[in-house]
Amino acid sequence: MSKKRNARRDAATSKRAEMETSRAGRDPHTDSTTWHGPVSRFLAKGQENGLHLRELVRLTGWSTREVRRQIHIERRQHVPICSDSKSGYYLPSTPQERAACVRSMRHRACEILAAARAIEGDTEIEGQVAMFDV
Repeated sequence: MSKKRNARRDAATSKRAEMETSRAGRDPHTDSTTWHGPVSRFLAKGQENGLHLRELVRLTGWSTREVRRQIHIERRQHVPICSDSKSGYYLPSTPQERAACVRSMRHRACEILAAARAIEGDTEIEGQVAMFDV
């Protein structure tokens, strides 16, 4: 019989554990990633360092709904929490990461508005200026 073993399920998270440990010792007065808020303090800069929702739930001890609510609150307070489905949530490390996140959010907003218009049966929102009219 083969004694081949699968890698531990948490092997990929060992690097995250190191990051969490190093974050704990940061000075909140000199490191911009620690003073923002209850969720952003767990986030590192850079898309490659993103944390998925399940990891934030584990770190905070909150429900998924509460984590999302806190992210919404922090974003409304101008904390630039970026996200994507591949990397999870992160703080932007470059203007390009920030711009990509904003572009994605605006695209989703347009898709939601288009779906709402279709449900209403309207083709246009009152007072709206079409992009082609500008």
